[in-house]
Amino acid sequence: MSSIKLRLLDYVQTLSGQRPDLTAVVASTLPLFLRQRYSICIARLFGRKTFLAIESEDWESSTPGEYAKHAQMLGVKLGAPVIVVLPILPSHARNRMVHMGIPFIIPGSQIFIPGGMIDLRERFPKPKSKREKSFSPATQCALLYHLLREPLAKMSLKDIARRIQYSPMMMSKVKDELEAANICRTARAGRSMVLEFTATGGKLWQQLAKELVTPVKRKHWIRWEKRKNQLLLAGMSALSARTMIGDDRLPTYALTLGMLGELLSHGMCEICHDADNATAQVEIWSYDPNLLGDGKLVDHLSLYLSMADSPDERVQQQLEILLGQVKW
Repeated sequence: MSSIKLRLLDYVQTLSGQRPDLTAVVASTLPLFLRQRYSICIARLFGRKTFLAIESEDWESSTPGEYAKHAQMLGVKLGAPVIVVLPILPSHARNRMVHMGIPFIIPGSQIFIPGGMIDLRERFPKPKSKREKSFSPATQCALLYHLLREPLAKMSLKDIARRIQYSPMMMSKVKDELEAANICRTARAGRSMVLEFTATGGKLWQQLAKELVTPVKRKHWIRWEKRKNQLLLAGMSALSARTMIGDDRLPTYALTLGMLGELLSHGMCEICHDADNATAQVEIWSYDPNLLGDGKLVDHLSLYLSMADSPDERVQQQLEILLGQVKW
């Protein structure tokens, strides 16, 4: 049993004097991002049979608005109200969730169940940083290149650096991150150091799922002054091209911050404050999307990661189709 579930049981027992039983619920009809983020259980809390959505401790805290959307989607799918169980919640977010009427439990610290139990003491565990558990952009790029383009196993670190366009010094950091995550080990082949992966294909992707993050750092609305045709479609535009979902009104493109700076300096586009005056949206990526894209669209796995947290059920359905297109 996970630590958050144990803390939940201890906390409820402290408040009620009774230790509830948690019964896992198989929720295969839920969108993939909800299944990855929450464990669904049933328990009798304070005399009521209750659905609990227990957030994995590997996830970084979301906004109250996002938790409200998650709770609503879960409630609709499960046919009953849901209490979200969160590892941690900052005080400003807690206050907002109380005002929004979202039932939640922070094991060991706080509980808010309207009409049932309320305990809002100011005691918080130290937040866990998701960044400490996720890979650097260079390491994520190398892993996706390995999965999608060509195997990096048995290839020298110098050759890998050349393929993914990072410095040998950065490749040393990549190697250290991969070894620390037990994803690969290094071996000597002649005078070179090579990588040996512990899993391949779809098994490696499943092993990496919680370590990989969206490549999108920020988004901007832009207006073209001179059309740039070489940019890769991203976001809803790329998902629309790869699946049956409809595109947004304005196209979305992926580029790095340096690429956007070059476009701006050459007068190719200008940044807009809102969508009304824009002709496109651009996503600023943490690694070069062209390394993995096909010349027209961003790659399948980066696209999946960039949209995995979408609350739109239609998007989640198409993302599962998108993953099914990958030839491991």
